[in-house]
Amino acid sequence: MDEIERIPTHIEGLDENMQGGIPKEHLCIVAGASGAMKSSVSFSLLYNAVLYGETSGIYVTLEQGKDSLRSHMSNMGMNVDDVRVRNRIAIIDLADLRVQLDQQGMNNRIDWMGQLIKQLTSYRESIGFELLVFDSLGAFFTLTKMENPRDEIFRLFEAVRRLGLTSFFICEMTGEDHKQFGEYGVEDYLADGVVHLVMERSGDEVTRKLGVVKMRHTRHKLGYMPLNWKESEQRFSIN
Repeated sequence: MDEIERIPTHIEGLDENMQGGIPKEHLCIVAGASGAMKSSVSFSLLYNAVLYGETSGIYVTLEQGKDSLRSHMSNMGMNVDDVRVRNRIAIIDLADLRVQLDQQGMNNRIDWMGQLIKQLTSYRESIGFELLVFDSLGAFFTLTKMENPRDEIFRLFEAVRRLGLTSFFICEMTGEDHKQFGEYGVEDYLADGVVHLVMERSGDEVTRKLGVVKMRHTRHKLGYMPLNWKESEQRFSIN
């Protein structure tokens, strides 16, 4: 396992407890309730992998508009216009495409999963990106109104694996028991890794924690650790 090529998360305190990072070409889900900072953590994984490594990636967003996402991440110090990452990070807003198709009366006739896979394949061939963040699975199936999300998740995950991508799929958790790391009950079984973000309230205080529930081909520390944003260093920490 020590010889596996890995993508460092650059989350202080995490990589050293996970054999150096996430195995290359793993498909991971980042799961948690609303407000747990799933998008921020996932974007930081992509941003820092590009900033400190020889790689490139795309962030597919449906939860938040492209300009809003860029502004939010820039305020956290992750500026995609920075010369060090420019042209190596692309943000794609699928919601814009859906609006255009709705206006043309085409949305109901679209094989959304087929189009998405085709688009990712095209980007892979033309841009050569290696990292993918998809934000989020739940929003995608809400927008596209697919009848069999479980089958389509399998189809999407297999397509991403065939493309040889290291990927992070954001999944919303709505239950309180933390036993299902996705809306459809199959995401965690099909994924290579599960990163769970928890937000806890005690009176007026809110704390966030991170746990690596699953990571194939990796010895990783179990349990949940406090997740903090280090403003001075512009990165997350679990110390």
